[in-house]
Amino acid sequence: MSSSFNIGLSGIRAANSDLSITGNNIANASTVGFKNSRAEFGDVYSNQLFGSALNRPGSGVSLQSAAQQFNQGSINSTSNVLDMAISGDGFFVVNQGGEQLYTRAGTFGLDNEGNVITNSGARLQGFGVDESGKPNGILSDLTIDASLQQPKQTSSVESGVNLDANEEVLERIGKKFSTDGNSVAVTQVGIANPTRTQVDGASTAFPAAGFDFSTDDITFDITLANAESGNNGTVSINLSTAQGLPANVDNYNDVRTLVNVINAQISSPTLPQTAIDVQAVAVNDGGGDFHIEFRALRDGEPSQITIDNGNGNETQIGLATLPATDNSGAPAVNNGYPAQSIDVVGPDGSTITYNSTKWATAAATSSELNALAGVTAKASTEARITATNFNNPGNNMVLELNDVALDADDLAGLATQINNLSDTSLSGISAEIVGGDLVIKSSIGHDLKFALTGGDDETAVQIIGNADAPEQILEIDTGGGLAIATATNAGGNAIVVGGKIDIQLEDGYEVNNLNPPALGLFQPFNANSFTDVVLNPFDPNDPKSYNHTTAVKVFDSLGNEHTMNQYFIKQKYDPAVAGSSPNHWKMVVTIDGKEVGDPDTSLPAPQNKEPTRAEFDLHFKENGDFNTALSDDVLISNWTPLDAQGQPLGTLKPLPVLEGGVAPVPQPSTTSNFTIDMSKSSQFGDKFTVKSVDQDGFATGRLTGLTISEEGIIFARFSNQESEALGQVALANFTNNQGLQPQGNTMWAESFDSGVPSISSPKSGGLGSVTASALEDSNVDLSTELVDLIIAQRNYQANAKTIETANQVTQTIINLR
Repeated sequence: MSSSFNIGLSGIRAANSDLSITGNNIANASTVGFKNSRAEFGDVYSNQLFGSALNRPGSGVSLQSAAQQFNQGSINSTSNVLDMAISGDGFFVVNQGGEQLYTRAGTFGLDNEGNVITNSGARLQGFGVDESGKPNGILSDLTIDASLQQPKQTSSVESGVNLDANEEVLERIGKKFSTDGNSVAVTQVGIANPTRTQVDGASTAFPAAGFDFSTDDITFDITLANAESGNNGTVSINLSTAQGLPANVDNYNDVRTLVNVINAQISSPTLPQTAIDVQAVAVNDGGGDFHIEFRALRDGEPSQITIDNGNGNETQIGLATLPATDNSGAPAVNNGYPAQSIDVVGPDGSTITYNSTKWATAAATSSELNALAGVTAKASTEARITATNFNNPGNNMVLELNDVALDADDLAGLATQINNLSDTSLSGISAEIVGGDLVIKSSIGHDLKFALTGGDDETAVQIIGNADAPEQILEIDTGGGLAIATATNAGGNAIVVGGKIDIQLEDGYEVNNLNPPALGLFQPFNANSFTDVVLNPFDPNDPKSYNHTTAVKVFDSLGNEHTMNQYFIKQKYDPAVAGSSPNHWKMVVTIDGKEVGDPDTSLPAPQNKEPTRAEFDLHFKENGDFNTALSDDVLISNWTPLDAQGQPLGTLKPLPVLEGGVAPVPQPSTTSNFTIDMSKSSQFGDKFTVKSVDQDGFATGRLTGLTISEEGIIFARFSNQESEALGQVALANFTNNQGLQPQGNTMWAESFDSGVPSISSPKSGGLGSVTASALEDSNVDLSTELVDLIIAQRNYQANAKTIETANQVTQTIINLR
């Protein structure tokens, strides 16, 4: 009977285990990632050495296994981006206290160090990424860095554009030349102020006793000759009361009236005589004496004035016949430029003759030339005060520049004074020390006039204009002799240097001078006098100088954003010009409006270190594709990032090509250099289009969100519009999942029965995919479990009945008598 009791007890124990397993399944019906278990039983038989199965009753039942079922649970979406579900085979790999465990529950969050952890604190494991964002295959803790993303400077730009093949060539080619006559900038010396032709009558006392203009008259002729710009000729003068004179000249006011009558007849003579440029002046000699002067109206002209054909008592007023005198006018020192004529011939063959004015400044001539069609002129003047013969022994020199007094003790001081006055009394004039000398320039081409008006004996300055012409020296002489034999006495004298003119002719225009003077501003023209020039050179501020433009944001090493502009200029095809092709464009690159081309080391300092224009040749094939063989490699190797005030930002510096700059830019970059790849560009008969643009730099970024791909790649999104791969979730698979050892918290540990894990990336090696913002529900089916619960209860009751029946049988035996 005992075996019946034991069999019943084993059945009760089995039913109780079944109830426990089913109850546990029901209890975890809402546990994320939970895998239900199934009670698996086996019958029990007693083993006898010589027994036979035919006569062996069973010994009950035993629980062989509470086998977990790893079938897929339902996947439901959540709002937490770090929630993850596995669709298919595989387990998340976690590390808890140094032990590697496995789970299907993807309820992950972050700890205070940025580690991705489970609710129990186990750290999720995955693969790190290399610099390119690819998983490196090394298993480690997955970490989300929520701090600022370090900026990355631009090292490569990809720019794909379509340039319109139907665009016109905007470039206009003209000719240029500079005035190179043998008078240009020749240092001239002479009197500082012009003189005027003048003759003086004899000094005469008044009243003029015994003379009466009412009964007597005076006649004489005044002749002006050799006045270059004035009105020459002879005027006859008649003096009597009929012309408004008093009868007697008794005082100085009467003399002035007399002079007014003379001047009235000079300006309005009796026809057919015409007015002459002469004026009579009354001069009070004092002591009752006076005299009358006749002066030419224009100074600086070597003219002659004579008085003759006198009639009557002209001696009473000091006007006896006056022959030509020696005090004829003389011009002040000037630039020495004679009057010249040049012909400007237009594209239609029309000719305009331009006549320059004698001694006109380069500024004045330039202004007149600019008024002519097809001509653009710009004048400038340069003179040099040498240190060699600059002598200021008393430190009291007064040097006048264009009639403005300067009193500095040395050349540096003069430069400072001139520059301080360049916006006022010395407009457009600047000065600088070059090689120890003082170089003075007029940006508009005015003459530069020098005079020494103060200083001790032997104070001197030497002036050079045209380096091929003799220099001139002014020296103050108060000691009776010049210390410098070649100097000119500074008293009343001055030195003048004239300017030159740079002239451009529009396309189709020409100039010539068939009969040039021996000396002049303009040189005799020939074919070698002219040089081709681009009349509308590229100017980023002039949209008419380029065909297309586009802008790209680039970043310096501190993450500051800058604007790179690309300008595209179609080129004229000329088979005679090397490097020319039918589909040829120039690309000019600026950054923040500044030039970024390598410096021209052939220039003098400091220009030899300044950026030049970054200009590159782009060529296209006959089918419109980019011609890599003919096109330039584009390397920006002279960009110094600047702030809004134009000051360096303290970023990485450029490395020009001559100093070792190369493309592609070595990584990690130690310079501001970057390349521009134009190979995706084309030239088709369609409007200008930016087809693609990309650059690898970015500013500092704040973490704004995460995304997780099906392959388990965790991408971070930042406020700078960048994304970055932070790592890849790892999944593990086992040969026998049911051999895993449960560890609680929906985690399992490896066991001998499970076999070693195979750890790899999702969607590889038979592993499932990862779904972000989702969780895998428990795979418990409540309907099934409730049915199983009823069955287990019935089993329990039935086994209890077995014990009850065995008990009754036993009681019956005990009650036998």
